[in-house]
Amino acid sequence: MNPSGPFSRNQFLWLRLFANVFFMAVWYFSNQGLLFWDDFSYLSMANDINQGVFEINDNHFTSRIVLLYPVAFFIKIFGINAFTIALYPLLCGLVLLNLVMWLGAQISQWAGIVGGVLVLCDYHLIYFSKHLFPEMPLALCVFVFLVVYYKLLRNEIVPRYAGLLSALALFGAFLIKTTVILLLPLVVFLFINDRRQRRNGSYWLVFISLGLFFLIVNGFWYQEVKGDFLYRFTNIANNHVATPKTFFDKGGTEILKRLTYLPLLGFLKGGFFIPLLAALPAVLKIKRRHFKLDQPEYFWPIASLFLIGTYWFMSTNWRYYSPMPTENRHIVFFIPVFVMTAMHFWPRLHLFEWLRKNYIVIGGIVGLFLIPVYSIYKSSETNFDDMSGLIDEYLVQNAKAQLVITDGLLTYGNRYYYDMNPPEDVYLWFSELETFDILNQFVDSAYLLINPANFNEDYADSDNYDRFIEQMQDNGINIGLLEQRGNVSLYLLTK
Repeated sequence: MNPSGPFSRNQFLWLRLFANVFFMAVWYFSNQGLLFWDDFSYLSMANDINQGVFEINDNHFTSRIVLLYPVAFFIKIFGINAFTIALYPLLCGLVLLNLVMWLGAQISQWAGIVGGVLVLCDYHLIYFSKHLFPEMPLALCVFVFLVVYYKLLRNEIVPRYAGLLSALALFGAFLIKTTVILLLPLVVFLFINDRRQRRNGSYWLVFISLGLFFLIVNGFWYQEVKGDFLYRFTNIANNHVATPKTFFDKGGTEILKRLTYLPLLGFLKGGFFIPLLAALPAVLKIKRRHFKLDQPEYFWPIASLFLIGTYWFMSTNWRYYSPMPTENRHIVFFIPVFVMTAMHFWPRLHLFEWLRKNYIVIGGIVGLFLIPVYSIYKSSETNFDDMSGLIDEYLVQNAKAQLVITDGLLTYGNRYYYDMNPPEDVYLWFSELETFDILNQFVDSAYLLINPANFNEDYADSDNYDRFIEQMQDNGINIGLLEQRGNVSLYLLTK
């Protein structure tokens, strides 16, 4: 198709450059600091790599080496802070953005613009580009696999070369997060469909051969070092624990809800509905003949359909039926597929031309940019800078070992504030305190550091904090405010 549009080639390149700068600016100004247990966990493992003490163990996070080693590389060069730990997710986000706009421009400039805006203004892609999660690297690896196959359908890549790239991309995704298994039904369909059409034989020969080779070598490594060829899968199965978000521990009624309407509610609550709604008309217009993939543009809605179906029904555990939680962060790698689906669909419509000429499309694009603005606005709610300042001034620079009572996140991740060195200060989570003679450990005083943004209501932190305060007062403990910065409060507890 002629990549025509309102801009010259050079102007469109400048537009892509602006999109990159905008993405980085949003990443910088919406940085929320270390906000989750995952942030601290992956950072600690990456730091262990640099210290030469990293070991793959029964914590299944340690097997995600294609996430951990790049992060270790970046923090070794640039040091450790809230920005450097997220450089790798940022880089993955930028590559995704440029791939989408490049592919779109091959259709038309408007397709490239629509795709670019949907990436720039997607709350999930913004969110996970600034946190140390596997979602952005996984999304990039999966997207590379799909783009390569799409190029294969268009006869724009050498099949054997495509097979090599596809095998590397999926193995990289596997070494990031085994959620990539959701791609398996789609891969099986593509293989069967190509065999029926008698095409792409050399691609599948290379892809399957290399894919099996990578998996077998990986399995034998685990067999040699850990004594279990399927060590990683065993770890994942063993790490299934019951939480309010899981379903394997629930009754039949909850399972039925999960397989019917709960994913829909998850899409609505999680802000997933924008890319999904953009892609849905193309998915609903798929006809039986389109599954032959004689027309490459139908690859994207069919891929979207397979991913949605797999997410809806597939088990995440081989021992028992355990459908995936409806927390949408696990399927962030769907979003670029939805974007590509929308990008191929909307600019082709005559309706789109009418909407564009009436400036409705342009108005919608401008409206979408409220999402990154909202992301920047929300970033201050974590109180990360205020909390970091109090910790540094009163605790890190205090030579005397202190007892610090605080939330579970800070109790778990406090090493970050001490340059990743184990602190002499002792941190305790108020939700885990059952007795209140703990002050005896540190003579007659302790600190109470409270950041409400870190409270985890899955563990009833608010109720537990109120209970803790009541019992402190009942035991004659004085609670004196030392300093409050924003919504973060530091108290001194004395007898």
